[in-house]
Amino acid sequence: MKNILMYFISNILSEPAFLIGMVTLVGLAVQKKKVSTIVSATIKTMVGFMIIVTGAQSMGMSLLPLQPMIQHIFGMGTEVMSIDSAVGQSMSTIGGEAALIFAFGFMINVLIARFTKYKFIHLSAHVSFFYAGLIAALLKVGTSLSPVMVILIGSILLGLYLTFTCAYMNTLMKNVKGGEGFTIGHSSSIGCLISAALGKLFGNKDKDLEEMKLPKGFEFLRETNIALSVLMTVIFLLVSLIAGPSFVTSKISGGKDIVTYSILNGLKFGLWITVIVTGVRMMLADIVPAFHGISEKLVPNAKPGLDIPLLFPSYPTSVIVGFLSSLIAGLIGMSILGVMKFPVVVFPALIPTFFTGAITAIFGNSTGGRRGAIIGSFVNGLILIFGQALLIPYIGGYEPIMRVLCETDYAFYGPIVGWILRLLHG
Repeated sequence: MKNILMYFISNILSEPAFLIGMVTLVGLAVQKKKVSTIVSATIKTMVGFMIIVTGAQSMGMSLLPLQPMIQHIFGMGTEVMSIDSAVGQSMSTIGGEAALIFAFGFMINVLIARFTKYKFIHLSAHVSFFYAGLIAALLKVGTSLSPVMVILIGSILLGLYLTFTCAYMNTLMKNVKGGEGFTIGHSSSIGCLISAALGKLFGNKDKDLEEMKLPKGFEFLRETNIALSVLMTVIFLLVSLIAGPSFVTSKISGGKDIVTYSILNGLKFGLWITVIVTGVRMMLADIVPAFHGISEKLVPNAKPGLDIPLLFPSYPTSVIVGFLSSLIAGLIGMSILGVMKFPVVVFPALIPTFFTGAITAIFGNSTGGRRGAIIGSFVNGLILIFGQALLIPYIGGYEPIMRVLCETDYAFYGPIVGWILRLLHG
């Protein structure tokens, strides 16, 4: 029985596409839809989700060549650990506890949604799985608790995290176009909350970043895929020039000259945002109506927490501005830590910098326009770099994955929890 349960958790429940498909299937089944409709919608939802994930992951991975270039510019080592290696190393130390915390934490999230006023179900399974790993690492390193207690306390912490991050993200969704019918379930939530607050405080909502007037000859940049292709080409070309064409050609581009290499990478970026747009349309067409069945029959008034790429197609300018603002902040923060001779050496991880920078700019823009987007995503970048440096001493063998995927919630909440545990068990 234990083996069957672990198989279900590790191979079914932890696969985000299966979780999304199960929600669609159950939602339509309780509405008593035809079997053919249920099967069709379930498959389309899973395929749409996988299109989004493939596009988002590939978009993030397309940024990775920039990391060794920037590290070379700053005179740092140029070895970059792959995500697969980081996940393998990290999960070898806490994989069993993380899987069980993930499963029971999700169940607690559903129970809270069913029996309290917080009607939010976090459906970004990949996000909650890695957060379960962080909680397991913090508890194992920071306490002498038995494995059973680690799983019990970790599950409660995860269930609360999944519920309340979706809840406060929901309060921000009213200002965001394209976010009807769902809230955000993602580990950039505290960055979005801070960014929206800073936008309201320092920005001007009327000066929307997405409505900037462009010269007549540049109106073609209004199209999301074209704008991102052009901007990423320029970014790759500038970084390649600063890093040195010979270094890029010999070490990064596989022999391609920097102009060709930059254009190809820019076009790939445009390709992946086009893929994401296709997946968003496909998934939302079925998941939101299906979720009505769950909210009517099983968890009254429930709302799904979904991943952040669903908002990217409506905010192409914010996506790029947020990435650049967070990256600049991260590089400044890294330099400050270096001057301070901080004992933990960190470098801005480009994949979380891109995704959390993009989404914090979107929410900063929603309350404070251009200034809100820039200020909010800049502060997000500072949280990422300083938080990563503060977090690493508390997580033991979970360090590799936090060096490549440390998003804002990890960087913000993780050091706080680690510090509290050290105080309690010091």
